[in-house]
Amino acid sequence: MRPVQIASVGRVAIRLSAVRSHVGQVVWAFRQFRGRGRLYAQIRVNRRLTLPDLPRRRARPGQIWAVSVVRDEADIIGQSIAHLFAQGIDQVLVADNGSQDGTRQLLETLAQQDARVHLAVDDEPAHLQGQKITRLARAAWRSGADWVLPFDADEFFFARGESVAEFLRHQPADIVHVAMHHVVPAVADAIGPDSTVWFDCHDSFPGKVVFRSHPLAVVAQGNHSVARVGRATTGLFMVHAQYRGPHQVARKIRQGAAAEALAAQAVALRTGDHWEAGAALTDEEVQDVWRALSTGLPEPRLKYLAIGPVIEVQPFRWQTWDPRGEVATARRSHTQ
Repeated sequence: MRPVQIASVGRVAIRLSAVRSHVGQVVWAFRQFRGRGRLYAQIRVNRRLTLPDLPRRRARPGQIWAVSVVRDEADIIGQSIAHLFAQGIDQVLVADNGSQDGTRQLLETLAQQDARVHLAVDDEPAHLQGQKITRLARAAWRSGADWVLPFDADEFFFARGESVAEFLRHQPADIVHVAMHHVVPAVADAIGPDSTVWFDCHDSFPGKVVFRSHPLAVVAQGNHSVARVGRATTGLFMVHAQYRGPHQVARKIRQGAAAEALAAQAVALRTGDHWEAGAALTDEEVQDVWRALSTGLPEPRLKYLAIGPVIEVQPFRWQTWDPRGEVATARRSHTQ
């Protein structure tokens, strides 16, 4: 009888651990909505974000979903979605936030051509990204997501020696912190498989996060962290093509600053100080900024540090992280 008793004790211990984890998640999620109108902001976002028809969990369990909110990213969103699918991601749920450059039409076409693309409509003008991604992440959980990968249109995720999906499917942890590396194309508006970029080998802080789905997970502003009980690890990497040309830089910082101001009014939340600083730049100053960025130099007016070493590489040809060891070699040389 002793083996049976031991097995019973083991099952009870597992159940108690699960209960503690659930209670801990409830408490942690509740704390995220205390103060500064955060609950109001989440309710406001939920009302203004219209989801498409999505499958229920029982129809597609165990999948990896990528979720995003985009605005005026027609030059890069198609490429980033294609990259996610090449990395084994199963479904992409993306909300368009009032784009005027053809982004929504492009996403509509992608959704019509590929059933893995799901287009939501975001009518909230304020930069309440954390609340929006939290809403999309919960929708992904309801649709069968095992993992949720929040992404921006200008972000490209990799794992070392395997696809992102392969890395996540054998991952025992619940949260993966993603090392973020900024890149700037040497030629304006040139982001493609053959593009050469200035690549900052320094891991930019804070990075991003990917997490095992949970109905009460709360994603922070910028996708930099998540309130989710569980074990955390590292092992994913991301190429961030935030600045791609002078006109795109001007649009991004000015739109971002305006959306940030609306968020400050709504919930007294300010996180995009680089936008605020950049929005004060004239068109001529933006050209000066771009000349620095496109030669691999730091640009303090955008709080772009380029700590380095900064090298020239072609990361959009990669299928896995740093396959030829260019980044690793540069980092080793920099520390010697």
